[in-house]
Amino acid sequence: MHNLYDGNQNFDKQGWLVLGFNGHQPEVADTYTSTGSLYMATLGFLTLGLPANHGFWNDEPAPWTSLKSWKGEEIKKDYKV
Repeated sequence: MHNLYDGNQNFDKQGWLVLGFNGHQPEVADTYTSTGSLYMATLGFLTLGLPANHGFWNDEPAPWTSLKSWKGEEIKKDYKV
């Protein structure tokens, strides 16, 4: 949560969220998102709806998109269709 909300890298001069996880990464933005990353609002709470036996809670940790971004690695948009 600190990586997402601390600092000024995620907001523009008008206070809008920029497109990305950690600063401006438009390559992970959707075409319908024009005022900032809507994902930031759900990242902290979406997983709380998963059951306790879900792989999210029990599988071995794996690098996720925002972790890769914080490390400066190349990222691509995650899609779940």
